[in-house]
Amino acid sequence: MEDQEQDKAPLFGKWVYWYWLVIGFLLLLIVFFYFFTKHFS
Repeated sequence: MEDQEQDKAPLFGKWVYWYWLVIGFLLLLIVFFYFFTKHFS
């Protein structure tokens, strides 16, 4: 039972939320750099 208590993710409580946050941030970066490249090419 102690292992489950220690495996809690900081801030959100579940690791799946961190995964979605990272995936969303990476997609946002891809979109940003796509438009940045289009604008300055």
